[in-house]
Amino acid sequence: MRCVSIVLSVGSASALASAARPPRTLTAPTTSAAATATREAEKPVLTLYRDTNGWCPFCERVWIALEKKGVVYDEKLVDLQNKPDWYKELVPTTLVPAIEWHTASYDGTPGSGDLVWESRDILEALDDKFAAAPLKASDPVAEVAEVLNASFGFVYARNLTDDEVAAKRVTFETALDELDAILASGGPFVRGAEMSAADLELAPTLERFYYQLPVMKPDFPRLDARPGLRKWYAAMDAEPAYARRVKGDEYSWTAVTSSFLRIFGNATDGETAAKIEKADGAAAALLKESLADTASLNDAAAVAEAAAALEKNRAAVARDASDQAPKTQPHVARCQTLQGADAAIDAALATLSGGSAAALGGDARVAA
Repeated sequence: MRCVSIVLSVGSASALASAARPPRTLTAPTTSAAATATREAEKPVLTLYRDTNGWCPFCERVWIALEKKGVVYDEKLVDLQNKPDWYKELVPTTLVPAIEWHTASYDGTPGSGDLVWESRDILEALDDKFAAAPLKASDPVAEVAEVLNASFGFVYARNLTDDEVAAKRVTFETALDELDAILASGGPFVRGAEMSAADLELAPTLERFYYQLPVMKPDFPRLDARPGLRKWYAAMDAEPAYARRVKGDEYSWTAVTSSFLRIFGNATDGETAAKIEKADGAAAALLKESLADTASLNDAAAVAEAAAALEKNRAAVARDASDQAPKTQPHVARCQTLQGADAAIDAALATLSGGSAAALGGDARVAA
């Protein structure tokens, strides 16, 4: 499960739910330790280049596909705000995602293997290479495209009259109704019993808006109020390829809502500024509640993965935890020094391993 940088928060924010919005699956489907160890011991067949934050919907499509097909892969993260020159030289579009096959010529250097970019082309290439769990990316579903197009036009509408906003709402609701009819008559996935590329296209958008719409458009009905979409959400939450590794949680998506509003909206506008303040307040409340939730520590596999990820990325986490001008999560207290952040990370790792963070003091306690 993805999580925005929090140095010491052992609870799962996805376990929190308001009365107006029922919780989705709290515990992801499990994967056996033996299966995980076997997979990790295998040699990667490709490298996935994706965004650092895990926000890119096109990257998420490919990410889920790799997990669904059981492909062993490496990852290289690309900072979209400051793309490295080597990536811009590597991929003609300079966009993510991209994959690089580990062909005979691949020596670990980016560009030494065979490259594929554009998410749909990547999904088709994965189907060609791995027949299991066919995605059928070459056969798009019109109703899916309509929902995706209409959602962004409605949620991030700016500089529009009330009538224009109302028209975009109708367009979005109509697109949802048409998609829901397909899901309700068959399902639980778009093409029936099995997940396909159509669901991979939907997942990133419907995942974030499930949590963000109540903040940005509080008068809009819950997305899972429709019967077909309710079945679809439940089926996706039960899919290990998505729920165990890729799906974001309530806190993460709520915390970045204000960032999206700043990117896609006009932060100087009074209405947008109020939504930003509301989003940050909602995220702060979720974080406060999650600190008391220790249930996630009972999931040994998840705890081990979290500890490994924190240790692997501790330098980046420490920088974020001591950043005095953060781009996201302004409601989270920061350490004054990298040393304090490092101490908080050590405490978090101790907690994940069953120890105690009681010895924390001074600057480190701020981040914890």
